[in-house]
Amino acid sequence: MDFEKTIACSDLPEGGQVGVEVAGHSILLCRHQGEILAVQNKCTHAGSRLESGLMAQGSIRCPLHGVRFDLRTGQCLNERLKCAALRCFAVREVHGYIEVETSTSLA
Repeated sequence: MDFEKTIACSDLPEGGQVGVEVAGHSILLCRHQGEILAVQNKCTHAGSRLESGLMAQGSIRCPLHGVRFDLRTGQCLNERLKCAALRCFAVREVHGYIEVETSTSLA
């Protein structure tokens, strides 16, 4: 697997989120209950950026229309909307930095 270095771990506090570019893709890094999660930074319902959306109970809400997505699985949590799931990306912490997997995730 290939990983790309993004931001310092200290730049992503608990409950925080940061948008990053990895191999030409916009990815949203989130820290929930100590776990770092990475999903595409684009709502599958309206195409808007998820960055700055409200995070609660392991999900993120699109700031444009309020569609909620599970940060671990990418699944849409709105029962009335049948949005496609977000793409999720493998992450790891190495020497104080967050790395996002690029070899298969972004293909």
